[in-house]
Amino acid sequence: MKLSKKFAVGLAATALVGSLGISAASAATIVAGGATFPLNLMESCRASFAGDSTANSAGHKVDYTGVGSGTGRSNFFKGDYKFAMSDSLYKTSDTSYRTSFVFMPLIAGAINVAYRLDGVKPEGTVLQMSSSTVAKIFAGQIKTWNDASIKADNPVAAQPKLLGLNGQVKFTLAKGKKATQALLTATLTSKAVTSKTKNLIITSSIDGGKTVKKIYNKKPKAGKITLTVPYAKGTVYSITLDRALVGTVSIDATSVILPDTPITVYKRKDTSGTTNNFANYLNKTEPTIWTKATNDAFDSAFPGTVPTDGSFVAAQGNDGVSNGVMGKDGGIGYAEVSFVNERQTAGKPIVSAKIKNGAGEFLAGSSAGAALAVGAAAIDSTTGIVTFKYDNTVTGAYPITAVSYGMANTAAYGTSADNAIAKSYVNYVLDTCAPEVAEIKGYAALPASLVTISKAIAAKIGA
Repeated sequence: MKLSKKFAVGLAATALVGSLGISAASAATIVAGGATFPLNLMESCRASFAGDSTANSAGHKVDYTGVGSGTGRSNFFKGDYKFAMSDSLYKTSDTSYRTSFVFMPLIAGAINVAYRLDGVKPEGTVLQMSSSTVAKIFAGQIKTWNDASIKADNPVAAQPKLLGLNGQVKFTLAKGKKATQALLTATLTSKAVTSKTKNLIITSSIDGGKTVKKIYNKKPKAGKITLTVPYAKGTVYSITLDRALVGTVSIDATSVILPDTPITVYKRKDTSGTTNNFANYLNKTEPTIWTKATNDAFDSAFPGTVPTDGSFVAAQGNDGVSNGVMGKDGGIGYAEVSFVNERQTAGKPIVSAKIKNGAGEFLAGSSAGAALAVGAAAIDSTTGIVTFKYDNTVTGAYPITAVSYGMANTAAYGTSADNAIAKSYVNYVLDTCAPEVAEIKGYAALPASLVTISKAIAAKIGA
């Protein structure tokens, strides 16, 4: 008997499901959501979890929506979410809904101070900022980009080293054997150079960017590349990988010229764990400027009343803040590093400022920098709660770092089937997904000691 085409396709699909050990009838989806900080990682993890026949033989799915930490916790406690993520700790008032749940760290990441500023000279300069300058900008006390505080953070100095794109590329510059030459060494990881990578472009200028000459334009390979480039006193080299502007290097002191562009601050309009962590950093490092205790709501943590003259703009989620910044000359905001990186690699005009850490270094946020910050933090061995030490002097530690926590039910709430899916997903993130893709996505997997604590807490899900 000849089978219809539609029936034959259906039969083949059924056979395939069976061969994978997945029962289509037993596959289920749990509704989850919360913090936007880990959203890019959650998107990757939930996609791979659904297709991992070892960790998830039934083919269960996790439907995660980024709505902000505050809304995520609220929806979880009301029972609307079977799993949630929050970058800030739950409040005592939250437990008025109930007290039977587990709360464990799942992932860490850097909160970058992202900005767009056209007209900086030399072109490609990445600005440096102390905690005082960051605090004043987000308190509305610094209103233009050529403010004396920003100028003071960016003195006339040689800049022979450059690190960019989540720490995946590094450049060092030195004088060559001849007076008219310099040696530029580029170190690019396999994560920075893929099959889709096109060209590494290097330009030079000796007049602050008024005249620019292209001196290198080739497809790079992963590893170390040493280039002999033309040099004259005062030369500044600007480096772009694909469409992502990495920054500049120079052997000689160069003046940074800042335009008088008004500053537009992009803040979160939703209740946000990213806001909570960012405001906590500002309060702990500059308490005389950011005088209030931290809060999920930016306006509540703000020292005073948020200006209504258009210099502050509310945006939804890490995505909304990043989109606002890249679309506005003079814009500045705070977002997890992955949201900045994905726009940079797409060639969008957004830059991560280099923030001064406790060791006196100016660093842009990166996976490695976030991991070092977690390693220097105080960790509660019972709850897994991480308390950051913003004044730590660890070399390479990025100061504005956050941890995102997972929330799931014990046996007292939710169905055993939903809890089992949540438990499998949490362990999948900790054991498989985060170690494999966190750095690629711009996050930092938890150190082994913290993973052990999280897994002990996760064992209580559904129990």
